[in-house]
Amino acid sequence: MRSARHLKFVALAVFIVMVLIAAVPFWLNRSVNVLLAQSRAELRAQQRLDDILTSMRDAETAQRGFVITGNDVFLEPYEQVRRTLPAALHDAKEKAGTDAERATAWRIARLAELKLAELDETIQLRRREGFEATERVVGSLRGKQYMDDLRRIVAAERTRRSARRDALQADLLARSARSFTVSVAATACNIIALGILLLVAMRMLRARRAIAGQLETQTGQLAEAVALTTRHNRELKFVAELLRAVEAVPSIPDAAPVIARSLPKLLPGVSGTLFLLRDEDDHVLDRHTQWGTPSGQPSEIDIESCWSLRHGARYRTASSNDLPCAHYRKPADETTARLCIPLVTHDELVGMLHLEGLAAGPDYEEQERLAVTVAEQLALALGNARLRESLRRQSVLDPLTGLFNRRHFDAALKRELARARRKNVPVSLVLVDIDHFKRVNDDYGHAVGDAVLRTIAQQLRLGIREGDIACRYGGEEMVLLLPECAAADAGTRAEAIRIALAAIAPHPEGEGPQKVTASFGVAAYPAHAQDAEALFWAADKALYRAKQQGRNRVVTGA
Repeated sequence: MRSARHLKFVALAVFIVMVLIAAVPFWLNRSVNVLLAQSRAELRAQQRLDDILTSMRDAETAQRGFVITGNDVFLEPYEQVRRTLPAALHDAKEKAGTDAERATAWRIARLAELKLAELDETIQLRRREGFEATERVVGSLRGKQYMDDLRRIVAAERTRRSARRDALQADLLARSARSFTVSVAATACNIIALGILLLVAMRMLRARRAIAGQLETQTGQLAEAVALTTRHNRELKFVAELLRAVEAVPSIPDAAPVIARSLPKLLPGVSGTLFLLRDEDDHVLDRHTQWGTPSGQPSEIDIESCWSLRHGARYRTASSNDLPCAHYRKPADETTARLCIPLVTHDELVGMLHLEGLAAGPDYEEQERLAVTVAEQLALALGNARLRESLRRQSVLDPLTGLFNRRHFDAALKRELARARRKNVPVSLVLVDIDHFKRVNDDYGHAVGDAVLRTIAQQLRLGIREGDIACRYGGEEMVLLLPECAAADAGTRAEAIRIALAAIAPHPEGEGPQKVTASFGVAAYPAHAQDAEALFWAADKALYRAKQQGRNRVVTGA
């Protein structure tokens, strides 16, 4: 009786340990999801503030263009900001999570309202009293102080939120480590309990042979459970390492080598190919990496060529009798199992995982389960990486032309000037303004005007070197930053671009003007200016002279 009581006690302890081991993955997954949600919320909150700051910069740029030229066409971005900014400010205040964040949102809203009021006052003064009266008001630096305060607050908030995201990531790693430690400790306790259980069973062997057989069966089941739990913990560890590595890469293509190194550890003996959705075409996937000894796969596939992509679910072929996908490349006698798994996150396709050489029989189900689990987590990580890359591209690229935007240009100009001073080399700046562009919009509509802008932007990219920077500064005004290029060489390059622009059809489909020309203003460091602001104004003055002299020409600063 005493041994029986001991046996029941030990069996109960083993059961409790097994329950704890089984609960660890669920606890870890819940913690990971909570931390990822918090991190995404921090990122969205910072994006809202960055969008407000970008809107204010656009409004300030529009006001500056109107003050200089008196032309109402420059006010289009300003009017757009006045229409959209109230909703953005209200959204930032409503979605602030803490009192400190709400206070910051209210301060930003107040500064934005003051800045808009100052811009409106300056615009009205320009209309009533002209450029000189407006210049005195702008010279008071009141509007600059508003923008400086706004930049400082947004920058401080960005730093705080970045620190918060770093803390969340550190917490995620710490929780994963704690989970692994708990799993190992629980497994050790389970093994000890099993040993005790075996000792008690041996003492009862002579009197209870029938019970001994049952205990041996139970011991085997428990050993399998321990092995399964250990394997699952190992898989979770590898998956966590893979996700951390994917989260650390700067772009989705950079994640491909990481995946190719990690998946053989999770699926030994299985070969595979990773296809990722092409950015510019949501029906075509490109082959990015392979591992193991895979069969030949095309460099690109469309969605219709894979059954898993067409139906949005994994698709398996285990013999020649199964209907193969169109992208398979295999000999007629091949009998190895294949598995295609679409990578989908938030109902959006990211890519497709193609696996070959899967085990036959009961082991296949376990391999498929693991492959699907890895694919789900990998799709989430790649989706997050695509979101980060998209946000980064949106922050530096003009969405219409694909050129860099003014924010990127300002940073690049300062960086290249600093490098030029260190290396004692020149830097040239070319301002490009499309001649009579307002007529294009007035006569043919903004859709044609946008097409013309894209065509000219493409011509600018073709006319510069690798390493040169082409930006859309605002409206129809573009700028070229040419490192290690003297003024004379910059003028020659600008002249070649001017001739090429005048010779092409500005709208490839035929609708719109037959010809569009541009005026170019060229200035260089150190020949014409010593700092960024002076260099820009030197190029702007040269552009102004080009317009005065009849447009469609290149003028270099004096």
